[in-house]
Amino acid sequence: MKNFDKSWLKNIDLEVLSFLDNLKKSNQYEYRPSLRGTTEQGHNIKLGFSCYALKILYILDNKTIEDGVFEPWTKYLNSFQKKYKDFPHNSYIDEEFLKYSRQNNINKFLKDFIKKTLHATGLRNYQTSQEKLVDFIKAESKQAISTIYQVKGVNGLPYLDFPSDEDSIKKYLNNLNWSYPWNAGAQYSSICLFSSTQIDDNIKKEKIKKDLNQYSDDLVNYESGLYHKGKQTNRHELINGAMKVLSGFSWINKEIHYPEKLIDFCLDTEFKNEGCDLVDIVYVLYRCHEESNYRRKDIVDYFNKLLPAIKLHYYSELGGFSYFLRKSQTHYYGVKITKGEDTPDIHGTLLLTWAISMILEIIEFDGLQLKILKP
Repeated sequence: MKNFDKSWLKNIDLEVLSFLDNLKKSNQYEYRPSLRGTTEQGHNIKLGFSCYALKILYILDNKTIEDGVFEPWTKYLNSFQKKYKDFPHNSYIDEEFLKYSRQNNINKFLKDFIKKTLHATGLRNYQTSQEKLVDFIKAESKQAISTIYQVKGVNGLPYLDFPSDEDSIKKYLNNLNWSYPWNAGAQYSSICLFSSTQIDDNIKKEKIKKDLNQYSDDLVNYESGLYHKGKQTNRHELINGAMKVLSGFSWINKEIHYPEKLIDFCLDTEFKNEGCDLVDIVYVLYRCHEESNYRRKDIVDYFNKLLPAIKLHYYSELGGFSYFLRKSQTHYYGVKITKGEDTPDIHGTLLLTWAISMILEIIEFDGLQLKILKP
């Protein structure tokens, strides 16, 4: 096997920490999305980038962080919990993000009208801008809660607006389009997270867990080990969907159905060089390897080949990663946050630092100790 150069990883924890410090705004819990090319929206949005920063610091290991920072930081995140009539009670809502998302132009109104008309005729299953916004707020709430629990915090108010009995869970999940498992899997994962963290009644919690387990048992494809319905030829979409479902399993302590088959599928897939695609395939292989020693050497070889691809996103002089190759992440849930310049960004840095943390644990690299996120 080729001896891949890993020397660039030696001080990556300190370099990423320095990059993060350079993104920090006047409030110590608020961050810009990138060093250059940040839009007005990107500068003013707070909640999402604060979650990203805290997750990065967690991965870097809290020895790099001042003692006691987690508690006031989680208090800051909890300050975003709001009661808005258009959204689930106790959602985490960044009012700046909400403002920009609601600045609909005439084209969006026309598109929504067309989408509603097509939906009424049964021709297509489209979401309007408002429906998408509700999903974005749910995703932000999930992210905030998972971030808070990652550092052993608790959200300030219970978030209980999710399906929590057998009939409603089945109905909700069956209404999702599982031929596009990335989005459907994200919704499944959300229920796993919320049921695990927001319900105190252990009997009820176990019942929801049982219902979620049963749904995944019925969903999984026996031949491939993947989680989807219908014919799907996009291998990356299937891996992205598996990543979401497996991340849900981590919250309800569910074993992966066919880890060996998922390993085969991933190792037979050429990776894509974008932040989410890279971390998703790493996560699926990492989680499957936790439950099976199948093809361990092949996984190590695959990860060794992935590291140079990840390095292409790294700016050693700045200490961060770009989400796209030589281009920063441009959007956050539909809002334009940067101009996409040749510079690292906070989203890419989170995803690829996380990917590295999982890779290094599997290949047993001794030069750097990082923690693994629970998404």
